[in-house]
Amino acid sequence: MTDPQKNPAGEGAAGKQRQNHLFVSLWTSFQAALFAVLPVIILVVLTIMIIREIHQDTIEVAPIQVPARLAETGLTAEVVALRLLDQIAAAERLVKSERVVRPNVELVGQKPDFNVPIAGISLRSLADIARNLLGIAPRRVSGEIIQDEDKLKLRLRLAGHGQIADIGGFALNQVDELLAAGAPEVWRFVFPKLYAWHLAQTLGVETEVRERLTRMLLLDGLDADAERTVRALIGRSLLRSGRGEEAYAIFSALVANNPNDGGFIYGRGRAHFLMGRPDAAMQDYARARQLDPGAFWIHTGVAQVIRARGDYAKALEEIDKGLNLRSDDPTALTEKGEIMLRLGRSLEALKLVQDALVYDPFSPAAHLLLGRLRLAQYDSRGALDAMTEAARRAPTSADVHVGRAEAFLFTGQTAEAEASLNKALSFGPVPARLESQVARLRRAFEEIGDPAN
Repeated sequence: MTDPQKNPAGEGAAGKQRQNHLFVSLWTSFQAALFAVLPVIILVVLTIMIIREIHQDTIEVAPIQVPARLAETGLTAEVVALRLLDQIAAAERLVKSERVVRPNVELVGQKPDFNVPIAGISLRSLADIARNLLGIAPRRVSGEIIQDEDKLKLRLRLAGHGQIADIGGFALNQVDELLAAGAPEVWRFVFPKLYAWHLAQTLGVETEVRERLTRMLLLDGLDADAERTVRALIGRSLLRSGRGEEAYAIFSALVANNPNDGGFIYGRGRAHFLMGRPDAAMQDYARARQLDPGAFWIHTGVAQVIRARGDYAKALEEIDKGLNLRSDDPTALTEKGEIMLRLGRSLEALKLVQDALVYDPFSPAAHLLLGRLRLAQYDSRGALDAMTEAARRAPTSADVHVGRAEAFLFTGQTAEAEASLNKALSFGPVPARLESQVARLRRAFEEIGDPAN
């Protein structure tokens, strides 16, 4: 028998064999543990993902039923649902491209995610199954397109709200236009703040903006946050219409309830300016700037006050500060045009107001300034057209009706000029900013009526 102590090679082989056996045992144990635990880990992760999906504010756009005539052209119920989803997203993008005030600030927060259900197994479909098992009612947009002779009508319903849209009058080849008209109505019920901004931006006539927003206040059961936004947008419309006292009432109430909101304080400052209170306006602008140092629009308000005081060079310096922060702000471009007109630089002013109307084609102030610039160029027809458009956009604005009276008088249409002036006077006492224009018009009418003069 061989002595192990005298056979080191055999002892080394045995040790190596024991090491290999230990490694195999450890690896086998690791594999067994891994295969036992891994399914549990996968199940836990999947459960967490499904729970998160369940709690997401998701709204499904169900297939939209269509007439056979449309389906034959490839516009199936599923395709129309996808197109409606596109229009819902487009309505949101349009609002957030607003350059006039601050919708991207106002609309920060949770909003629902829209999707069209996909057939087959997916995380979302598993979440739907779980919702059904838990008794959580799905949020779903459904509806149909109806053909009425040679016209199309869209009806949309939202789970929990019933019918939310009934829109018609579109030609057979205007399916996308029909869906674009219906899409914002979905936002009205799922994210009212966005819908309010949509009205303020797209209606184009300030009296209609205020009417529709007021209807939201009365009928839609808004929460406090959405109600603030709607009231502020009504105030904004009044400012665009030159209605200082009414805008002041709205923004004063908003400031009283939200004393640290710089936007509301700035709105009150704008109202102060329209009411002939430049010092109070500047105080509000200073406070708004403390609360919101990055608010580029405050420079416009300050520049307006400085311009009204007659320091055009300083006003120009101030408005340029705002435009350096936001070069496409139409309100600032219009204000700079006003300053340039007073500096005798009409061509530069014309370019500025034309740019402003590209960004905000509904702006009454920009159309009014364009009219005054046309008068300065002795383009009476162009002046009257621009001021008529301003009056259409803001039919209760004394400013635009006084401007229109001047354009009529310039063209020798005295009766129309007097009618426009009387329209302006029908809105209440003459604002201080219009007193000199109104007095000049009255003198002109007296001179025309008295040939001896």
